[in-house]
Amino acid sequence: MAAVAAALLLAACGVQPKPGGHSPSASPTPSAPASARSVSRAFLQDMVEGSYNLQWPVLAPAEQSSWPSEAARSAMLAAKFSGAARVVAFAVGRPVAGAEWASTENPRVQVANATEIPVAIAFASASALSPPGVAGLYEHTHLFLAGPSSSPASSTYLVVGEGPAAMEAPVITPATVVPRTASVPILMYHLVGPFPDRSLYSSQYSYDLDYGLTVPPAQFSAEMQYLGTDGYQAISLYRLADFLLYGLPLPAHPVAITFDDGFANEYQYALPVLEADGLTATFFPCSGLIGVKNGEEEYLSATELSSLLQMGFAVQDHTYNDGTVLWGQSLATIQELTGDSARVLEAITGEPVQFIAYSGLWPYASPEQAGPGQGQLFSQLGSLGYVGGLEDNWVGRFAWAESSESLWEWPRVRAYPGESLAAFAALLTYG
Repeated sequence: MAAVAAALLLAACGVQPKPGGHSPSASPTPSAPASARSVSRAFLQDMVEGSYNLQWPVLAPAEQSSWPSEAARSAMLAAKFSGAARVVAFAVGRPVAGAEWASTENPRVQVANATEIPVAIAFASASALSPPGVAGLYEHTHLFLAGPSSSPASSTYLVVGEGPAAMEAPVITPATVVPRTASVPILMYHLVGPFPDRSLYSSQYSYDLDYGLTVPPAQFSAEMQYLGTDGYQAISLYRLADFLLYGLPLPAHPVAITFDDGFANEYQYALPVLEADGLTATFFPCSGLIGVKNGEEEYLSATELSSLLQMGFAVQDHTYNDGTVLWGQSLATIQELTGDSARVLEAITGEPVQFIAYSGLWPYASPEQAGPGQGQLFSQLGSLGYVGGLEDNWVGRFAWAESSESLWEWPRVRAYPGESLAAFAALLTYG
């Protein structure tokens, strides 16, 4: 079984690296030093043997510091890659020189001249893994190594991007989910920029809608600065899933930052603040609005979405156009609005899409409430390869709560124009 899997993986890794991701402009370099491949092979062999502690010394110091500890990393990976998800084989492709890499947990941590190596792993029982198709996502991962050319202080290659062992590697839902809860505020932004000009709108309704979604740059900058000065650490959604499903400890004051719809001004005004403050974030564009100008609003282009990944940010799904409430729809409609949308985004970014921001306001006063329509939707999305969903909770206040047994009901609250820092602080600490 393992030999067959290895042969298939070798065939998969014999092709050019998947476009997109962190280094779309890099070119294959067959003459790259053999030591880069040797480090990669040893790193993956340790995964096969479950010897995660042996991987720690070859991680770059910046990558080590992203984990709570060596022991916590080993425990998480042992929990994730067990049973049907046990790694039984791997393959290593051709090194790629001159790649750019950025940490998904801190966009200030970057390597400008890394060596990228496409890798693939195979599992003990790929067909038994959940969500469907997740094993295939591990056939197109990438290790990033910093070597003497990119890190003069180092005389050998060190791993900066851990590929299948990374925190941001695709989520595998365990066969038995251990009950865990977290209390992580998940913030939701839309338009970040100057307030709209009423004279440019044909109706009061469309103007009021955009105005209500706008957070001016000064307010956004102040809120992000508050997170840093008050000790909050921005985490990715994958990082939150790593705790809930595999037990990886969270930082003392975690927060998640999300952006809906894919407005172009998120790139212009929000991104520089996030980069300067070292705050990671997840962007939820609508695949049908990429590069579109709709009324007075412009949306992110495919090039801009791809560059978000290069800078260390995540791109996940907000449906085709955020125009249809998802619950209660047929599977064919859900496939069209979400599954097909995810494939479009994956083709642009070169990275998996496993999370969705629902279209439609959450119809209940508390995030943990759900009816038959929502239950049906959760099942439909699971069959399409998603692992979790984020709500738009626009009514009331509630205690922040995420559960390993309810990844489909992660609550968020909108940021509104004119919100004071005191109100922002109260929101973060409520519950």
